[in-house]
Amino acid sequence: MEDFTAIDFETTGYEGGGSNEPWQLGIAVVRGGEIAETREFFFDVEGAPERAHAPDALGTLQSSFETWSTGLFGVRLAAHNIACERTILTRVAPLTRWGPWMDTLRMAKARYPRLPSYALGDLCEMFGVVPEMEGRTWHDGLFDAVACARLAMALAFD
Repeated sequence: MEDFTAIDFETTGYEGGGSNEPWQLGIAVVRGGEIAETREFFFDVEGAPERAHAPDALGTLQSSFETWSTGLFGVRLAAHNIACERTILTRVAPLTRWGPWMDTLRMAKARYPRLPSYALGDLCEMFGVVPEMEGRTWHDGLFDAVACARLAMALAFD
């Protein structure tokens, strides 16, 4: 399998008329079939959890583009159900060609068309690739990016 970078955004959602702004980005870089590097960024936006308002949080996704986007250009990007991540990246930089993309949801459906669930957590449990990261769980951008990377490798090498 060639190298790739798995990403996962967490967003504020549309509840209460919000604008669904990204408040966390998790990144897991895979080289040589192993997770070689992880990074995460927090964005200080209205409606985000308290962690996104810490002193080390960046401004908005747009205002901090040069900080978090390094390493995401010209590489294969992976996400579980790429629609969210691709939409966010396209919205922040519409003239940038992101990807090529690898969607672990589509990979799982193509290889295993009759599974009872295709949720990231359920697939990771089925394949025995749930990350162990102290203090983190599902719907944490870094945890989900690592889970996506591990699932992509499991699906590719299964």
